[in-house]
Amino acid sequence: MVDVSYIRHDTKDNKEEALVTSSYLNYSPEVLPRRPEPEYIFLEGAGSKKRGRFELCFIEIGTWYTVGATIGTARGLHHGMKIVKRDKQNRTYNRTQLINNVLKHGGSVSNRFGTIFVYYSIFGIILEENRGDKYDNYNSIIAGTSAGLLYKSASGLRNCGIGGLIGFGLTMMYNLISSKFTVIEKLKKTTIHPGNR
Repeated sequence: MVDVSYIRHDTKDNKEEALVTSSYLNYSPEVLPRRPEPEYIFLEGAGSKKRGRFELCFIEIGTWYTVGATIGTARGLHHGMKIVKRDKQNRTYNRTQLINNVLKHGGSVSNRFGTIFVYYSIFGIILEENRGDKYDNYNSIIAGTSAGLLYKSASGLRNCGIGGLIGFGLTMMYNLISSKFTVIEKLKKTTIHPGNR
């Protein structure tokens, strides 16, 4: 559908183009500003070979929400099968028990995983912005510890500390596995030889 039509006026000297009002939208195209170059919306990190932290957080949250749903579904199926074997009722009752347990456990575990990784991503983005766009192992460990502390903060001081320790332990294990023990080398440099940084 063309909104602006061009009319050619033939004169004695030359041919000139004139813009006319659109018959569809009833506006004059001369009112709108003309820009010679097209306008595009660029994503964060466009043109670079590495994705930004904000862009990666959506992938992480979605992945771990799906992992939580899978674990919760398997757990609910196992729990439902135990109830079915124990009660020994008819097929309709058994099917209802299985569906209820799968939905209940799948939803609760996936929401738990999703919430924890939303916290982790928020802390990761804040740390990266405050440390000058540095994405390293320290950001990940601090974000994981903070996410564990925040997730269990309403359960009391003891549970909050346990949540922080679990977050610290999990992110430390992840970083040790993914970075092939470079964390230990960095810690040795900073603690044993602080002058060789």
